[in-house]
Amino acid sequence: MQSEESFSYARVHHYPNLLRRWRKISRAAGLKMSKIVSSDGLPVYEVRSPALTQTNGIYLSAGIHGDEAAGVEGLARWAEVNLRQLSSLPLIFFPCLNPWGLIHNSRNSQSGDDLNRSWGGSGNLLTSTVQNRIRGMSFQLSLNLHEDYEGNGVYLYELTRGRAHPSLGEIILKSAAKIIVPDSRELIDGRKAKDGIIRPRPRNILPDEMPEALFLFKQHADQSYTLETPSEFDFQGRADAQFRMIHTALKKQWSN
Repeated sequence: MQSEESFSYARVHHYPNLLRRWRKISRAAGLKMSKIVSSDGLPVYEVRSPALTQTNGIYLSAGIHGDEAAGVEGLARWAEVNLRQLSSLPLIFFPCLNPWGLIHNSRNSQSGDDLNRSWGGSGNLLTSTVQNRIRGMSFQLSLNLHEDYEGNGVYLYELTRGRAHPSLGEIILKSAAKIIVPDSRELIDGRKAKDGIIRPRPRNILPDEMPEALFLFKQHADQSYTLETPSEFDFQGRADAQFRMIHTALKKQWSN
């Protein structure tokens, strides 16, 4: 699971280095990496696979909260390890949606905005740009990578249209359990949880509090997952857990 570069916590908060990694990934795998907007004076990028079409794609994003770096690292590491598959899978990546926050280890943007609460028509330039980039597209799956400083294990939010047994969420958490066990709390972020899975009711979210995952589920995605690792745990383990959850979710999806 390791990339060829040696692990360094400081390295994953170094945004220019992250961009170099994604440029290398894009060149090696034949992906298209494009600057889509400047946010807080820094460029934000999108990466697309040539297999991506308007329908049935897979959406992945990380770093919308800049102090949640394990998802940024786990996503880059997953792409580095799976170069041969990337061009044939219908993928769209947003490797880091809050570069200023990543550099400064801040949850919010430079102006203090929580970018994960700006998807309900707030007029935020970053989120509006992403929404325009994916307008008219549908996704079989979306994955949004996060961390929780109150977490005592891995957990996820699962939004689906129908239920399978076991659910994809259960399979995802099981894949990470050898590294970090599922969060045992029965109430997480004010919501009922069971075995590390939260299944929220979308109608309870106000437009001015709309998170990315719910926007995607309402407008674009058949299944939307928010993957969470506990940010007070060892960074290497958290990044490995994110890697495993991404790998399991996508492997399950492309094998169907």
